[in-house]
Amino acid sequence: MEHQETKFSFVYNEVKQRILNGQVLPGNSLPSSRMLCDQYHVSRYTVNRVFDALKKDGLIEIQPRLAPVVLDGEKMPGSEHILRDILKKREGLVQIYRTWTLILPPLLVFATQNCSLEMMPHYKQAMRVSRIGVAAGGWRAFSAFDRDVLKIGGSPLLCDLYSTFELYHDLTFFTEQCPCFYDFFPRGSVPFAGVIMDIMKDTDPVVKHGRLTALYQRLTSSIECTLKHLAETAPDCPPPSEAAFSWRPLRGKDYFYMRIISDLNQKIGSGEYPRRTYLPHEKALAGQYGVSVSTVRKALAELEQRGFVKTLNGKGTVVIEPDSSRVSQVIFSSRRTEEAMRYLQALQLLVLIIHPAALSAAPLFTAKELDELDGKFAMPDSICIVEIVEAILKHIELEPLRIVLAETFRLTEWGYYIAYYTDRRQALEDLNGRVAASVQYLRAGDAASFADSIADCYRHVLKRAKVIHAGEL
Repeated sequence: MEHQETKFSFVYNEVKQRILNGQVLPGNSLPSSRMLCDQYHVSRYTVNRVFDALKKDGLIEIQPRLAPVVLDGEKMPGSEHILRDILKKREGLVQIYRTWTLILPPLLVFATQNCSLEMMPHYKQAMRVSRIGVAAGGWRAFSAFDRDVLKIGGSPLLCDLYSTFELYHDLTFFTEQCPCFYDFFPRGSVPFAGVIMDIMKDTDPVVKHGRLTALYQRLTSSIECTLKHLAETAPDCPPPSEAAFSWRPLRGKDYFYMRIISDLNQKIGSGEYPRRTYLPHEKALAGQYGVSVSTVRKALAELEQRGFVKTLNGKGTVVIEPDSSRVSQVIFSSRRTEEAMRYLQALQLLVLIIHPAALSAAPLFTAKELDELDGKFAMPDSICIVEIVEAILKHIELEPLRIVLAETFRLTEWGYYIAYYTDRRQALEDLNGRVAASVQYLRAGDAASFADSIADCYRHVLKRAKVIHAGEL
């Protein structure tokens, strides 16, 4: 099992990266310890340790009862080092901006329908700098405004995804340290920031989506042209390195036993471990996952409480037919409220991003793969929507997009039984029929209808999950 990141390390690394890439400028304050505790779901002790480490790095100054202030530190990389670093990750940056162009418009369209823009905490600040555009730091106010919109009008999960892209897009370099960027993204054209505010206020979601997409395509094209120019003119251009994008929405809470639950949950739901068969014994599972036997026992105990398995003394752990009465017990347990909300938020995110993902993957499916999918769909207890998403993931060429879809998909694994096991057979037959019909669009070469159909499937799953969560089934 891959390395587990500690709460301290992920908070420290993210805050440090925000300082180094210019998101928080020298002389400005970091968020208070209370705000960081709320943002990262960690203790005050952890945040104070992060502040102490950043102070030791020479990046911040700490004063009693005040938020830490970012320093003009000698630790900041020089311009030559920054340029070389940008050139090394140029291919990854292109992928990041192309992914951003695909998924940010649907996220913003969805979120702006559910909130009043004028009530956003950074609305006035964004309006004040709307004439500046992306230069002179004006983009920071709009990033803060976008985070407000995505968190309040969308969900904390959407905001977290946006914040992760901020860690990797290096917009500070292009807008404030690279004059040639404006040869491809003219300052004198319609102000980028002002256009965003105008688009965000549009009441037609289709028009809004189209205008946002066009705007971010323009930005992405300018970034690509700038990187190409820099690579051609740099005296010693380094070879490109592999893309380094990562998004872990459960970072700091992704405990080993939860990973085991997620994996076993998927294997049981997909039929890899059929009902009335025994799971591998505890020692074998411990070796498989690289954890202690006690960690495996904790995971199995949780699966038993959810109604997936039953541990029999002297025999082992057997997969059982889920008891529908367990569904309401699990959903309405206060201990699992956060899990349930995260599941619903992940389903909503999947509804928003599966369309561009499916659209980009569709042309790469072969007739042989479609035949194999039909075979999997025909198997007993098949969950076709799992099969089709896994197939889509194999054909996504933009690595950041693949990572975002894979991580979001993983967040929904714990909830398969919530959506399906109440009146399971009928619910699965309905959903499987919808997914199977969508694959026929692939056979006809209709990528747009395939993407529409898969998105509709997830809308159906989300609607059903919301009904179950509300206790109406």
